[in-house]
Amino acid sequence: MASPSNNPAVPAAPLTRRLLLGLLALLLATFSGGLLLWWVWPNLPWQSWLVLLFSAVTLGIMLLWRWLKRLEQQIQALNIQADSLRDQSFNLAANQQLLFELAPLGDALNQMAQELAQQRAGLYQRELLLDTVLQTNPSGLVLTDSNHRVLLSNPASRALLAKQHKFDGSDFFTVLAQTPALLTACQQRQQGLVHLADESVWHVSVSQFQLNQRQHWLYLFKPMTRELQREEIKAWKKLLRVIGHELNNSLAPMSSLAFSGSKLLQQHRGVDLPEQPSTQQAEPSEWQVQLARILAHLAERSQQLNQFLQGYLAFARLPPPVRAPVAWANLINQLQDYVEFELVGDLPKRAWLIDSGQLSQLLLNLLKNAKEAGASAEGTVLKIDESSQCLQLVLQDDAGGMTEEVFSHAMLPFYTTKQQGSGIGLALCRDIMESHGGSLELRNQPPGLAVVLTFPWQNQ
Repeated sequence: MASPSNNPAVPAAPLTRRLLLGLLALLLATFSGGLLLWWVWPNLPWQSWLVLLFSAVTLGIMLLWRWLKRLEQQIQALNIQADSLRDQSFNLAANQQLLFELAPLGDALNQMAQELAQQRAGLYQRELLLDTVLQTNPSGLVLTDSNHRVLLSNPASRALLAKQHKFDGSDFFTVLAQTPALLTACQQRQQGLVHLADESVWHVSVSQFQLNQRQHWLYLFKPMTRELQREEIKAWKKLLRVIGHELNNSLAPMSSLAFSGSKLLQQHRGVDLPEQPSTQQAEPSEWQVQLARILAHLAERSQQLNQFLQGYLAFARLPPPVRAPVAWANLINQLQDYVEFELVGDLPKRAWLIDSGQLSQLLLNLLKNAKEAGASAEGTVLKIDESSQCLQLVLQDDAGGMTEEVFSHAMLPFYTTKQQGSGIGLALCRDIMESHGGSLELRNQPPGLAVVLTFPWQNQ
């Protein structure tokens, strides 16, 4: 923003030059007036001439003094306005009633003050917008000088690198010592994805530029874990749909053929299925009994495989949520009819728009997981915490939590430690939460595992 000059607009004193010019003009006017009087009244006594001359000089001096006084007031008013511009205070203008000869200069100063005020307001708004974007950006941003001293950092970078602690003014590479993968990437100026020890993935961008004729480095850390998980889920769903389509095309004929074969064998050979009583008098041969068992087992396994497949397809074809206000009392009562647990806290009072069917399926999956892990009914607690920003549901059990290996793979589709598990329960739960704009977080929290479900209000 332009700033006024440090020199005053108009000098207020001394006014010697203006005074001398005024006196010279007064003497010329007096001499001219005297010549005129002598020409009109040549016989006038010298005393009268002296009185007239003194009166004229006195009147001229009074008029000149008054004019100079008014001019000095105008200059002082303009100097006060110039001082306010120098101090970047643009709300003070010269009194227009005091300006006469210098009114054009006062108008110019007022116009300049308005333009400077508009420029400063525009710069302030742009700086405020830039600071807001910087502070709320989910990507971590760090600005350093040529000696790697941190000049600027935003909250996302502090959360990633320093556990919310400010590190402005510190050596950046010393701060990165806690995350070796990021340290190596930044030291070598590598661009791309970096996998951290906590299984999170970040994209690192490093750029160099001149600022105030000095070299600076800008480091940008963008979280990619959630985006990669979404793309991974999309890939799994696409694969499941393709495999499911092919398996359905095979399982349906296999089940139908096994059922038809059993019926034909029963009709023409007098053999029933092993679990059904025989309605024929003739005793079946041994190979007929074995064939009937094979067909029955084939039909049973086809049906079980089809049910197993439908569970995967339900994950692959999860519909978009149908949002509506949740009837929390009915939802909790229905869940307690299937699995016993304790409810802590009051039910939400605000109208949270959530798909009740998907939320019920999500909570039921989590409650069954806790029960199958060995949690007791008294130790399974659902806590509801409502705030103006989000709704948080925390399901805590007393089953001892997860091992480090299981915890690191718990969210992966098809990963399971159960003999009859499909490995899509937690993946489906996370998919439901993300479709609502929320998040699912697992925590090993004594005496067991805590599952934290967060629904943000801004997505309502």
